[in-house]
Amino acid sequence: MNTLLSSLSEGVIEDNEDVNAPVRPEDKAPPDRRLLFSSSSLPLLAVCWILLLLIMGLRIYFSSVISEQNVKLMKENKELKENFTKQITDLEDNWNELNISRAQWTIDSYCPADTSKVRRCSACQRGWDQTQKSCYVFHNSEAPPHPKTWEEARENCRGRGADLVVVHDEEEKNVIDGYIRDLYVSKGYWMGLRVEGGTWKWIDGTNLTDASWIEPPAEGHCAVSLPTRTWTSVKCDEKRTRICSQKALSV
Repeated sequence: MNTLLSSLSEGVIEDNEDVNAPVRPEDKAPPDRRLLFSSSSLPLLAVCWILLLLIMGLRIYFSSVISEQNVKLMKENKELKENFTKQITDLEDNWNELNISRAQWTIDSYCPADTSKVRRCSACQRGWDQTQKSCYVFHNSEAPPHPKTWEEARENCRGRGADLVVVHDEEEKNVIDGYIRDLYVSKGYWMGLRVEGGTWKWIDGTNLTDASWIEPPAEGHCAVSLPTRTWTSVKCDEKRTRICSQKALSV
């Protein structure tokens, strides 16, 4: 009996001690939040906050950089657009001026004015000879700088709105040979005929129709019309004068 009372007394004392003990914050918190207050969870929480702040900082930084780049790009695009617009305007102005000058040159060339300022128009430019439906001009000087390579001669003709002469039939050949006989140049005149792929070919893409007019083709050679009314084959980089040709106008 005494032993039972002693045990009960000890249990009451222990319960009283638990009741009178001070209440800790982690004891008041719900069971699932107590881990937040444990010393082992604090470093992990700090790392999470640091990572979150780092991510936010990087996001703000890159957003700022991208914004600056966008502003810079828009500015460059605006400048490029303004420069491009200015170039187009300048080209249009130059083109208009060129067209006006070319139109005036065409009028003066085809319709020259006489002493009384009356214009008389012709099918060919002033200084050009007309045969059938074509106009020809013969550059008949052998003194420098007039003689040119075949390529240079063609560029010179193109600068006049023409090209090297093309001869398609016997009648036209006789006309050209007749002019060359009267406008004597010992080394002859370049024509629009050269060797391409082992074949004599005119600059308009057609082949030479009569092989008897000139010797067999040799690569790197071009045709020259001589004052002896014959044609010969020479290297295209040699220097010769030229015959330019263009279509005659209908007047």
